[in-house]
Amino acid sequence: MLNDMQCKNAKPRDKAYKMADAACLYLYVTSKGGKSWRYSYKINNKYKTYTYGLYPETTLQEAREAHKAVHKLVSKGIDPHEHEEQQKREADALKSVTFKQIAHEWLENRILVVKEKTLSDIRKRLEKDVFPEIGHIPVSELSPTDFLKMLKRIEARGAFEMANRAKQYCSKILRYGVATGKARRDYTIEIGDALVTRKVKHQPALSPDDIPVFLSALQQNKARLYPQTQLALKMLMLTFVRPIELASMEWSEIDFDNKIWSIPADKMKMGHDHIVPLSSQAIDILNELKEANGRRPYVFVKQTKPTDHMHRDTLSKAVRSLGFQGQHSAHGFRALARTTIREKLSYDTEVIERQLAHKPSGSLGSAYDRTQFIDQRKAMMQDWADYIDAMSGNGEVIKADFKKTGIK
Repeated sequence: MLNDMQCKNAKPRDKAYKMADAACLYLYVTSKGGKSWRYSYKINNKYKTYTYGLYPETTLQEAREAHKAVHKLVSKGIDPHEHEEQQKREADALKSVTFKQIAHEWLENRILVVKEKTLSDIRKRLEKDVFPEIGHIPVSELSPTDFLKMLKRIEARGAFEMANRAKQYCSKILRYGVATGKARRDYTIEIGDALVTRKVKHQPALSPDDIPVFLSALQQNKARLYPQTQLALKMLMLTFVRPIELASMEWSEIDFDNKIWSIPADKMKMGHDHIVPLSSQAIDILNELKEANGRRPYVFVKQTKPTDHMHRDTLSKAVRSLGFQGQHSAHGFRALARTTIREKLSYDTEVIERQLAHKPSGSLGSAYDRTQFIDQRKAMMQDWADYIDAMSGNGEVIKADFKKTGIK
């Protein structure tokens, strides 16, 4: 192996000559005294030479480091010259690939593993907040600062949760880009500390002692809710499903004979089929709704377009209009039921959690069984409905006059 003193003292001769180092690397000295690092190799029955640089601009140590990678390519049957040309072509091609192009690729790649509604929501958020700012920029020209500026604009309008989600989406898109060779790295990793961190704000929910107050407000209906909306809130209270699950309830999902509502996996947050045992009170509400909507696909429909299901926000707005803004929410019925059934009806937590469609804990957490504790759940749902009736105080039942609803 050579040392630096030998390289420095090498003198020109009548003819050019080589000074060998390790692994076929050598210093080439011309008759005029020029020195360069070279590697002669044979590939595809052809002899070729690879030059690393001139000495002393390229030191002995630098030449050895560069030679390791080139020698490895040749050992695999790859021509380093052709490899460099290929890398250059790929780099040139990537210069024109925009962030938006990679994002669309990533979205297409998620079609089979993400719910259509979820994917649609992600696409809308990207189109609204991300693409207008950085979508047109080639990924090779992007920097952490570009992502930070975009996210700060979202924060500026008070949409802190949206800024956090946008950051998550961008991170996933960039990681996909890295995996497919279209991006260098995930730039969002470097800007996390520059964003505002907001504490998670849980949905407000009434306490068990407030149930009579809510039932009284729902019965008196000073907010002049449509009868269908009144019934929807009562049904939400009885079933404590997520608002969107109730709003999109279909008649085809109801088994009146067995008093069962089967929610398909594509409507559920956790992606599993879910069974909701229906109390006699819930069945009464469904029978009442048949008068207006029985011939339509959905149980609860839009006032303006009855072929579509009720919007989930209708339920949240109804709770606010009854005077419970900041105290309760449509989603809060789930917390209210969990607390009350556990404290007042003494049902086991596992039974309640299964009815809430929460993922089981422990080693069997991924083994979801929609029928687990089904007998206990049927009894629990009827006991819960009877408890609600007892809390109403006067036993009055909401009756809907659909002639006043405006639904045709």
